[in-house]
Amino acid sequence: MKRAEKELKKQFGEELKKLTITQGRILIKLVDRETGSSSYQLVKNMRGGLSAFMWQSLALMFNSSLKKEYDAKGDDKMIELIIHQIEENGA
Repeated sequence: MKRAEKELKKQFGEELKKLTITQGRILIKLVDRETGSSSYQLVKNMRGGLSAFMWQSLALMFNSSLKKEYDAKGDDKMIELIIHQIEENGA
Protein backbone atom coordinates (compact mmCIF):
# COMPACT_ATOMS: atom_id res chain seq x y z
CA MET A 1 0.00 0.00 0.00
CA LYS A 2 2.77 2.42 0.95
CA ARG A 3 4.67 1.63 -2.25
CA ALA A 4 1.56 2.21 -4.38
CA GLU A 5 0.87 5.49 -2.60
CA LYS A 6 4.46 6.60 -3.17
CA GLU A 7 4.19 5.77 -6.89
CA LEU A 8 0.90 7.65 -7.22
CA LYS A 9 2.35 10.70 -5.47
CA LYS A 10 5.37 10.57 -7.77
CA GLN A 11 3.19 10.26 -10.86
CA PHE A 12 0.34 12.66 -10.01
CA GLY A 13 1.38 14.65 -6.93
CA GLU A 14 2.44 17.85 -8.66
CA GLU A 15 -0.61 17.91 -10.93
CA LEU A 16 -2.97 17.40 -7.99
CA LYS A 17 -1.35 20.24 -6.06
CA LYS A 18 -2.11 22.58 -8.97
CA LEU A 19 -5.85 21.81 -9.12
CA THR A 20 -8.25 24.67 -8.55
CA ILE A 21 -11.00 24.23 -5.96
CA THR A 22 -13.51 23.61 -8.75
CA GLN A 23 -11.26 21.02 -10.37
CA GLY A 24 -10.87 19.32 -6.99
CA ARG A 25 -14.64 19.17 -6.57
CA ILE A 26 -15.00 17.61 -10.01
CA LEU A 27 -12.27 15.09 -9.20
CA ILE A 28 -14.12 14.09 -6.01
CA LYS A 29 -17.27 13.47 -8.07
CA LEU A 30 -15.40 11.56 -10.78
CA VAL A 31 -13.79 9.29 -8.19
CA ASP A 32 -17.29 8.40 -6.98
CA ARG A 33 -18.48 7.89 -10.57
CA GLU A 34 -15.63 5.54 -11.42
CA THR A 35 -15.41 3.58 -8.16
CA GLY A 36 -18.97 3.66 -6.85
CA SER A 37 -17.61 4.86 -3.50
CA SER A 38 -17.20 8.35 -2.17
CA SER A 39 -13.70 9.72 -1.68
CA TYR A 40 -14.45 9.78 2.05
CA GLN A 41 -15.25 6.07 2.07
CA LEU A 42 -12.14 5.22 0.06
CA VAL A 43 -9.88 7.20 2.42
CA LYS A 44 -11.61 5.66 5.42
CA ASN A 45 -11.11 2.14 4.06
CA MET A 46 -7.47 2.69 3.12
CA ARG A 47 -6.19 5.11 5.75
CA GLY A 48 -8.70 4.85 8.60
CA GLY A 49 -11.46 6.93 10.10
CA LEU A 50 -9.25 9.60 11.65
CA SER A 51 -7.52 10.32 8.36
CA ALA A 52 -10.87 10.42 6.53
CA PHE A 53 -12.22 12.81 9.17
CA MET A 54 -9.20 15.11 8.79
CA TRP A 55 -9.44 15.22 4.98
CA GLN A 56 -13.20 15.76 5.17
CA SER A 57 -12.63 18.65 7.58
CA LEU A 58 -10.18 20.21 5.13
CA ALA A 59 -12.64 19.76 2.26
CA LEU A 60 -15.38 21.43 4.30
CA MET A 61 -13.14 24.47 4.81
CA PHE A 62 -13.33 24.91 1.02
CA ASN A 63 -17.11 24.40 0.87
CA SER A 64 -16.68 20.90 -0.49
CA SER A 65 -17.24 17.38 0.79
CA LEU A 66 -15.49 14.07 0.26
CA LYS A 67 -18.87 12.44 0.87
CA LYS A 68 -20.38 14.04 -2.24
CA GLU A 69 -21.87 11.43 -4.54
CA TYR A 70 -21.98 11.64 -8.31
CA ASP A 71 -25.45 12.37 -9.68
CA ALA A 72 -25.41 11.75 -13.45
CA LYS A 73 -29.06 12.70 -13.89
CA GLY A 74 -29.08 15.66 -11.51
CA ASP A 75 -26.37 18.08 -10.44
CA ASP A 76 -23.69 16.36 -12.49
CA LYS A 77 -25.54 15.86 -15.77
CA MET A 78 -23.32 18.42 -17.54
CA ILE A 79 -20.20 16.51 -16.46
CA GLU A 80 -21.83 13.29 -17.66
CA LEU A 81 -22.60 14.88 -21.03
CA ILE A 82 -18.97 16.02 -21.42
CA ILE A 83 -17.70 12.55 -20.51
CA HIS A 84 -19.94 10.95 -23.13
CA GLN A 85 -18.81 13.46 -25.77
CA ILE A 86 -15.17 12.70 -24.99
CA GLU A 87 -15.80 8.96 -25.14
CA GLU A 88 -17.62 9.28 -28.47
CA ASN A 89 -14.80 11.28 -30.01
CA GLY A 90 -12.18 8.80 -28.84
CA ALA A 91 -10.18 11.42 -26.95
